[in-house]
Amino acid sequence: MAGANEYLLSLLALYGASSTNLAAAEENPTGAGRGAVHCKGSRCSLLPSWQAQGQQQHVAGRVSRPALRQAQRLGLAATLRLHGGSQSLLDSLKVPLAFAGWYLMSIVYSVLNKEVLTVWKFPCVFSAVQLLVGALWIGGLWTPLPTFGMRKQRYAPLREPPQLSWSQLWAVSSVAIWLALGHVMSTVAPAYGTVAFTNVVKTLEPLFTCLFSAVLLRQVFALPVYLSLVPVILGVALASASEVSFSMISLVSGLLSNVCFALRAISAKKLMSRPVGENMHAQNLYGVLTMIALAAILPIALAIEGRTIVAGTQATIDTIGWPRFLRMLLLCGISHYTYNECAFLALSSVHPVTHAVANTIKRVAVIVVTVLWFRNPLTLTGALGSAIAIAGVLLYSLAKAQPPPASLPPPPPPPPSQPTLQAAATPGLQVAETGRAPRRNKKQKAV
Repeated sequence: MAGANEYLLSLLALYGASSTNLAAAEENPTGAGRGAVHCKGSRCSLLPSWQAQGQQQHVAGRVSRPALRQAQRLGLAATLRLHGGSQSLLDSLKVPLAFAGWYLMSIVYSVLNKEVLTVWKFPCVFSAVQLLVGALWIGGLWTPLPTFGMRKQRYAPLREPPQLSWSQLWAVSSVAIWLALGHVMSTVAPAYGTVAFTNVVKTLEPLFTCLFSAVLLRQVFALPVYLSLVPVILGVALASASEVSFSMISLVSGLLSNVCFALRAISAKKLMSRPVGENMHAQNLYGVLTMIALAAILPIALAIEGRTIVAGTQATIDTIGWPRFLRMLLLCGISHYTYNECAFLALSSVHPVTHAVANTIKRVAVIVVTVLWFRNPLTLTGALGSAIAIAGVLLYSLAKAQPPPASLPPPPPPPPSQPTLQAAATPGLQVAETGRAPRRNKKQKAV
């Protein structure tokens, strides 16, 4: 049964990775796809795949050499851009595939993360390994590869890398440090508790976001935003009091991860208020943050768990075997990175209200699936507290997504007053009204 479950998770991880690449194909074409170039004489046209098969037998012998060279220079990326049907299909599938990858990879990561921590309880080193897999993933996308004549350049990356100065890199590092610390705490929490309880505790993140926004940014939200935090606090307290597998380490680690991620959001908001580097879109920004977070967390992880990591790893390999152990580490790292990138793609393409509802449904799906997968005991009071906390998060997101009330436009300026008869008869008053002296009559003597 364990082998079947692991095979299912592997398929879901590969599907999520392919969903991420397909959703990003419009922005970063890789040259992989389907279609063909049909040439007649010296002119070439692009055909979809269903027409390409019938035209292949006619291409040989009817294509001139200039047209053939032109066809070789046309890559599949150009095919996707120029063929309207494929482009419209890609646009329509971008958001659904991003949401599917986000949901699937969130569930896969939560399950794999807990399974690895069950047999290899080194959460600090494990969090660094996850970041390492993500860094290798994004580094492969940024590495120039042979294009085989499908693009103008002989070597081109699948995704254009960002360009940052040292000062800009230092500014981004402030966000990456909080990301690293929050990721470590998020990995420690399920190592000593259940995945469902960790997700319930993480619903308190908006509380710290509002607190730090008021203290650091002097930003005050509307009253409904703060009122929506009351059910979140009550729900988490109720779920914690009735948690069968309660762990103080899991609770404190979850709260500290909320603090770190709230500070990361505040730092990112300050950072994105001004342009930073080139090619720094959402996906590349997360890639840069991942690499900096890895460099920051790896020495700390080795200092904390480095003394027993060798013996513990050998014991894990003796229990489950090194092929399965490496496969679990690799799939968990890929699912962690791809679910974050899918989240960037999905949430940047929808309305904030849709974002709030989708994020709430995702959290519910993760809690339900992990409870069923690991058969964790859940009391009725704990389920009620979890439901109240999640409902409060939904209310918070909806309240925060509401636009601020529009202020009344200022009243129009009064029309310029017409000079009265007295003003016209009085030169001094006319100067005050019009700002200039009246013209004197030639017959009028100068005073």
